[in-house]
Amino acid sequence: MIPRVVVLPEFTPVGLPTGAAHLRLLRPLAHPRVRERIHVYVRPTYAGEETELVVVDRLWHPQVDRRRAEALVRDVRRGKARLVLHLDDDLWALPPERAAERPEGFQEVLDLWLAEADAVWVSTPALAHRLQDRASRIQVLPPALDEQLLILRDWSTLPRPPGPGRTVLGYMGTATHDEDLALVIPALAEVAARRKGQIALEIIGGAARAGTREALAGLPMPVHFWQGYPVEYPAFLAWFTGHVRWDIGLAPLAPTPFNQAKSDVKFLDYAALGAATVASREPVYGRTVHHRVTGWLVDNRTEAWVQALLYLIDHPEERIRLARNARAFLLRERILDRRAGDWLRAIQAVLHG
Repeated sequence: MIPRVVVLPEFTPVGLPTGAAHLRLLRPLAHPRVRERIHVYVRPTYAGEETELVVVDRLWHPQVDRRRAEALVRDVRRGKARLVLHLDDDLWALPPERAAERPEGFQEVLDLWLAEADAVWVSTPALAHRLQDRASRIQVLPPALDEQLLILRDWSTLPRPPGPGRTVLGYMGTATHDEDLALVIPALAEVAARRKGQIALEIIGGAARAGTREALAGLPMPVHFWQGYPVEYPAFLAWFTGHVRWDIGLAPLAPTPFNQAKSDVKFLDYAALGAATVASREPVYGRTVHHRVTGWLVDNRTEAWVQALLYLIDHPEERIRLARNARAFLLRERILDRRAGDWLRAIQAVLHG
């Protein structure tokens, strides 16, 4: 019998699955290598329908509270199904200025699901370690990109559009990374001053605070904030890899407890884009990025960022080599065509373990 899996993805206030839900659940479970082995049903709610497994993603929807969380557990048990909780962030470690991202009473909800779940799926070993005293049967499923959404171009072989030749630096992320971007703004200012007219910066998302955007816009180089790109993750990833052309992708990461449990997906995105990644020398990237082979790791000091960026700006052959090595790693190790079996094994472990 083919197992049936109901997925309750995390929804935004307007009713769309979040980008994280697409990346870490919906795309893996819809991949042809998985779809031929299980039946997946993506739903906004679950009311005890017959199924073998129910996967609830993070906080599910903005109105979730303990009453709804308890009702979900009862419905799962009534349907004689197994329950999986999926988490990709340490929501307990969110800094105070981001508290609005957590619904009131979120801790009660997650504590209940952690206690009741037959398994907990997480994205990183660091997050698994933090949850080891709260949950049993934790399974680590590192994110992988869906190769069906990628438009892979070798930008290094294509001529630049007409106009002044500049090395393009870029940053992409959700609009919750002001603290991370603040780490590199002084370095970007110094690099721009020392390579006047030679570089440009592009930002996709990343900065929510007016002060951060003003600091970026005030840098002594052309700065472009992309707008009008697709919102939903599948269309966004195809747009990103097909339209954006960066030479260097920036991956600064402040050493906060919240960040230290995050995944390396930004490096994967830049690898797909064909950009050389310069990343903070934090465990998030240190476990994946091989320094000066698939990327460039730097300490979170202005002078370290300046040194790395100047070198890659002045040595285009080096950044092309890093970008090609990173993409080779991505295609060898971290696309769903290679990793879809991880999700199948995780499902089988819950059903038969």
